[in-house]
Amino acid sequence: MRDVDVVIVGAGAGGPVAARALAEAGASVLLLDAGPWLDPDRDYNQWENDMFSMVDGKLRWGPADRARDPWNRKRSGVSVIMQSAGVGGCTRHYNGMASRAHRQSFDQDWPFGYDDLVPYYEELERMLPVHRVTALAPKDAVFAAGCRAIGLSERFAQDITKPCWGHSHNAILPLQVVDPDIALRYPDVVGCTACGHCLIGCGLPAGAPTEHKAKRATDVSMVPAAVATGRCEVVSDAFATGIVTERVGTRLRAVGVRWRETRTGQLREASARHVVLAAGSIESPRLWLNSGLPDSGAVGRYLTTHFPDVVTGFFPEATHPDIGQATMAKADFPSEGVIWCEGFAPWGFAGALSGTGDGFWDETPSDGEPWDFSGRAWGQDALRRIADYRNAVCVAISTDDESVPDNRVALADDWPPDEHGPVPSVSYHPTDRSRQRQLELARKSAEVLRAAGATEIIRSGSARTAVAHAIGTMRLGDDPRRSVFDPRGEAHDVDGLHIADASALSNGVGGAPPSLTTQALALRTARLLLDRLAGGAR
Repeated sequence: MRDVDVVIVGAGAGGPVAARALAEAGASVLLLDAGPWLDPDRDYNQWENDMFSMVDGKLRWGPADRARDPWNRKRSGVSVIMQSAGVGGCTRHYNGMASRAHRQSFDQDWPFGYDDLVPYYEELERMLPVHRVTALAPKDAVFAAGCRAIGLSERFAQDITKPCWGHSHNAILPLQVVDPDIALRYPDVVGCTACGHCLIGCGLPAGAPTEHKAKRATDVSMVPAAVATGRCEVVSDAFATGIVTERVGTRLRAVGVRWRETRTGQLREASARHVVLAAGSIESPRLWLNSGLPDSGAVGRYLTTHFPDVVTGFFPEATHPDIGQATMAKADFPSEGVIWCEGFAPWGFAGALSGTGDGFWDETPSDGEPWDFSGRAWGQDALRRIADYRNAVCVAISTDDESVPDNRVALADDWPPDEHGPVPSVSYHPTDRSRQRQLELARKSAEVLRAAGATEIIRSGSARTAVAHAIGTMRLGDDPRRSVFDPRGEAHDVDGLHIADASALSNGVGGAPPSLTTQALALRTARLLLDRLAGGAR
């Protein structure tokens, strides 16, 4: 039995931020994660399938032993779920985009205003740090030219209030070449090496200490800083199976966590004054439900996914999509969502072109839409277009989808449990309004590509969503019937239980990439929890 001030379940985007803030302020912290703690120098490479395969890749959702099956979940309306088990979580394979929410998204659902979160945004932007991209890679310069050509205004600040485009703000250190004759190795190169492989884990510059790894995933930023305090212990390969509670009067109180060591199968338990859930929008509700905690009606509900899509343009000249940061320019459309230039490497590009979408090119006419084809490539068409990779620009669509209670995470009572208990059932079906917003963003993407000179445009147009941004299943709010945690981040129905992951977001934040808002909320939750610890609250 370990006695600490706080146990945090999950070391993805939010948990390490909370761990760092708590440990730096003097609290003792135990940080658990279900997957391994990889070494970017030793374990990362640029082989896409080896790193990113959802079956046996190093960044998959599954145990460290890649010969074993990935962890299962039931899906309805969902094609794939891009979870990643391990210290750093999905920040290891995200683009590095560190965008704030759209201001107007806080006008509904949220129990506090956008301005209340701004100080936490600003602190995170300094801590990571976040930099506005300066020079654009070729693919992003094409996207920027299209945005200018259709008359979008350019913005320079993070605060988004109207349709605009701009250079991305990324948690990626800018390139500094000290010795141009030595490539990719620290200290002759500091910061981003423009290798184009952000999506499969960044270990560059080679040999750099964690504070100088280019992409500021939490395993190289927040976790080392928390550990350096001497007050944070990290336990990897530790799959949480239960929140331990005790009854105090008429109320339940969280007093610890049980977990299973995924390598040995041994069961462990730690006691704590407070517990923080940071396992993500699928595993946090699963853990809550598997722990038998009370549910006033909102646990697992209001799942949003940003209902994604991809529109690809082909150009007569080379666009070099494998050069630069994955995303260096984006366009925002408040009330509809966000589009950005997506730098897929060849394996990801082939998958986006031929593995997603409804129907096939030769059976899905454009029907007057601004793209030439919609659906999946196959056969000779697929080979022809995959061979045109270096002349392509992909635009990713992140829809401001509606938060509705029927989109949810529950326990799959008709599937067999795994070694960690009943598995989650993930159900997402976009509303008519979300579909319309996605369609409008696809049209805008095609307009940008055509204005930039694209000679052929393909829309994936998938109706079954690929979940890369799982948001909102344990959201903050004043009403326990529509939210699980109160505005301070403590559970309505369980004292001493707090939230620090994307499940806390009260809506889809306008379609903006959710990582920075998740981390700002985690920092806010940690600071409010510190007030309770300082006051002697159990």
